[in-house]
Amino acid sequence: MSSLVGKIGRESLQEKQLWNLAGETATELSRGSIRPIGETWEEEGDEEPHQTRSDTPGFAVKYHASQGSGQECRGSLSASETEPVVSADIEVLSSASSSNGDTEPTQSHATFGAPQEIDNVHGALSLSNKPPELYPASDQGNDSAIGESQPLHDPSWKDFMSPVTFNASPSATASHFSSRGSLRGDTECRYPCLSALIPFLKGFLTAAETCDLLDTYFADYGNPSRLHCPYVLTTVIRKKSLLRASKPRNTSPALLATMLWAAAQTADSQIYHKPGSRERITNRLYSLALSYLKRRDMDSWHRVHGGWQLEEDSILDLDGNEWNKPRRTFEAGPRPTVDDIVTFALLAIVTSGGEFKADCLKWWNKTVSLVRHLGYNSELGIAGDAQLHDDSLAMIEKQEERRRGFWLIYILDRHLALSYNRPLHLPDSECHVLQPLPDDIWQDDDTFLLDAIPHRTFGPPITISGTGLFDYFLPLMAILGDIIDLRYRRHHPRIEIDVSATQNCIEKTLAKCEQSIIEFSNANPSTPGTPTQASLAKKARLVIPYAIYIIKVLYILLHGEWDAISMLENDGDWISSFNFSQCASNSIAAAQSITDILAVDPDLTYMPYLFGIYLFHGSFVILLFAERMPQIGPNASVERACELIIRAHEVSIVTLSTEFQKAFRKAFRSILYSVRQPGAVEPEFRALCKEVLSRYRWTMGQKGLCL
Repeated sequence: MSSLVGKIGRESLQEKQLWNLAGETATELSRGSIRPIGETWEEEGDEEPHQTRSDTPGFAVKYHASQGSGQECRGSLSASETEPVVSADIEVLSSASSSNGDTEPTQSHATFGAPQEIDNVHGALSLSNKPPELYPASDQGNDSAIGESQPLHDPSWKDFMSPVTFNASPSATASHFSSRGSLRGDTECRYPCLSALIPFLKGFLTAAETCDLLDTYFADYGNPSRLHCPYVLTTVIRKKSLLRASKPRNTSPALLATMLWAAAQTADSQIYHKPGSRERITNRLYSLALSYLKRRDMDSWHRVHGGWQLEEDSILDLDGNEWNKPRRTFEAGPRPTVDDIVTFALLAIVTSGGEFKADCLKWWNKTVSLVRHLGYNSELGIAGDAQLHDDSLAMIEKQEERRRGFWLIYILDRHLALSYNRPLHLPDSECHVLQPLPDDIWQDDDTFLLDAIPHRTFGPPITISGTGLFDYFLPLMAILGDIIDLRYRRHHPRIEIDVSATQNCIEKTLAKCEQSIIEFSNANPSTPGTPTQASLAKKARLVIPYAIYIIKVLYILLHGEWDAISMLENDGDWISSFNFSQCASNSIAAAQSITDILAVDPDLTYMPYLFGIYLFHGSFVILLFAERMPQIGPNASVERACELIIRAHEVSIVTLSTEFQKAFRKAFRSILYSVRQPGAVEPEFRALCKEVLSRYRWTMGQKGLCL
């Protein structure tokens, strides 16, 4: 009890001292320390002009600030001191480093309001907005890392790399660093790239648990020690470049926090077994990611004469509590990189896999807009400012990251266009990018040899050549994009086009892709001789049945109706047409291939995020057959296909639960029950089934899964 009283007394004394300090500072500054623009900002009695203190060697933040109704002023304030209690017009000037890399300690100035206007000074001063340095000063430099997300020459970049108005817990403040300044003990981190994030996760994740999440993010499918994250479709950044202990890749903290957030959604560890713990951890990681991302996002800025301004500074405070809010002008605005593209893409992927799928559109729109802004849909934009003959490994890796980032977005563009019944954002006519490197070369070693890089062509491949996402799924998505384009041309309200030639061309492409699966299967020996061959053969046994199934679904999408309700209500000529017969034969073949998939992947854990929508669309024609069986008579093969589809949906729901699969399973089961027990089904039952299916419509203008 005495220790508790003493602790409370010390905290009260500290708070009183802070109040007194704030009052004295405000009194001194009110004596004329701030001068209008055009005069030197000095305290009376000073003989030397003040420099800006920079906490990071070599650079500082520079900006101008002005108030809407007040006189424009300039001042100096270190970036780490910009707390809510500050209401000065500020200019943080560039700092000069000494020859040995140290920064001279200097004073900083700011205007405070009167003491009674400072709300919760103790709380405000305890919220640190500045994380520790990502890397020691000795590791920073042009040749320290391959990543491009921290342009240290940019004086305004330090603000972008720190969380903005992120309320860190009291345990993650200065007292934490004073007691554990070396980041040892429970904060020891085996991956230096995460050192900036560790203090902001104290009380939620230990350093070891945070590193485990990063291991989970990079875990391959089939890893015996770690569960593969279903939201990690492929790795744009090389694992060994990021996780190495010496000079790891300079990576945006926003991306690192988002990677941890994505991995935490499904990570299997004891810390997530307690009720509510997963939500608590993921919410913290999401908040940290958004805090880091706030000033990296180009949508948070607008250009003005003389520089860039934050949108938040232009927002009027309608309550009048911050009438003198400064409007800052930065010389340099955000400089987005491939890190930001991957960050937005991960946010879109995880959100689209959740319950509120429509919320992913804001992240997806940011993603494709940034790809276009950076020009990553062409090799010219991917090359960036590289020299013409710069073939260093660092430059090759940087450009390959951009290339892989683009192709990931290309894949998602087609996948989400089908899922949400939307047109393409990145049509092939606007994409002129080399094919990505095979995964075995990209992730092979600490460095990859120039001689190992194969000859590559522009544009996506249309044949399946391997087990990586870009080797087997990219060709399928390229063909899906052609089918989506054809569908929109076919449904144009004014322009009538004969699409038969285009349809035949897509059929030939599908046949070529289908043949490549057979060739790829024959190229993988059933009895591999080396462990590497055994691993590739095991993954090939997974990829082949999935690829066969999706190709059958692409045939169905090419020839069929996309909307289940329209298909069930169609009593016209389509059922007797050639297109329907193509849909029917491929639907039966797709249902049979589900057996092959379940044989090698009984839990459907290989690609649960991607597979659901193709399982959904591949089942519509079988649903139509089942619904018509009371009129045309029983059919054992159709019933078996229905049972296979229902089983696949049930397994998918267990692996990665989605509402649309639950609804479709319910509709399928109800129709099959009505077929087997026709006398026991009430008339309202069929209407209820259609009501379930009507939630997800694929007629033109409808939203698909985007509810």
